[in-house]
Amino acid sequence: MSVFRIIAATAQKDFRTAISYRIGFITSIVAAFWGLFAFRFVSKLVNTGQFAHSTTSYFKFAVVGLLFVSILEPTAAGTALSARNEQVQGTLEYMASQPVRRIVLGLSWSAYGFIQSIIVAAVVVCLIVPLGFSVSDVNVPVVVAVILLTIIIFSSIGNIGAAIVIVFQQGVPLVAGLLSIVGVISGTLFPITELPHWLQFFAHLSPLTYALEALRSALLSNQPATSYSTDLLVLVGFAVVTLPLSAVFLERAFRMAQERGSLATF
Repeated sequence: MSVFRIIAATAQKDFRTAISYRIGFITSIVAAFWGLFAFRFVSKLVNTGQFAHSTTSYFKFAVVGLLFVSILEPTAAGTALSARNEQVQGTLEYMASQPVRRIVLGLSWSAYGFIQSIIVAAVVVCLIVPLGFSVSDVNVPVVVAVILLTIIIFSSIGNIGAAIVIVFQQGVPLVAGLLSIVGVISGTLFPITELPHWLQFFAHLSPLTYALEALRSALLSNQPATSYSTDLLVLVGFAVVTLPLSAVFLERAFRMAQERGSLATF
């Protein structure tokens, strides 16, 4: 069975589960829109809607950060949560017995959550346009490259989180907490230049920092392509390292759980 068919089949299974709880999709849109609606008014308190030495309004700055993180969260934390659900439902042992590479299984766990978050983000963007959100001179190749590379990185992080869950039967709160910290120090809500110098060091260790900088430049201002080169190269480096590393973690986690006979326990 091809990788695409495995991921599609898992996403279809998760979709059938989610469709029985339709109110969840609606509430996710309302929650995302309401949060950004509040930031529309908060932005008026931030230097008349702008940061110092910046022509980008705080509202647009925050929208890009919050929506992008909302897309990435299911890709990472959702993978660990799916692994935990498989444990609780008693299906993890069955899935482990299938002739499917562990890395593919891990990627399939986050497929539906990512698709749903993309749809929610698209709907929310349409809703907030009347509030003042707009983009111009979008560098489409850069936007696509940033999104794809960041998805690979955060999928890998999600696989490592799933490996922790498989071995210890816990770990979802840990992954969610780490993502929350990374989101704050990476410039989701404010430029990292506003952070203390010692914290800026850690910010530059986060792939999300480079992704947000490149994404905002490509969406909110017209800059030459050369200004994205460093950010994209860093993201490529993260992707090259984290993807095979996550495959090793996930494979060893399954092997350890099988040796201990704990795949069927939760």
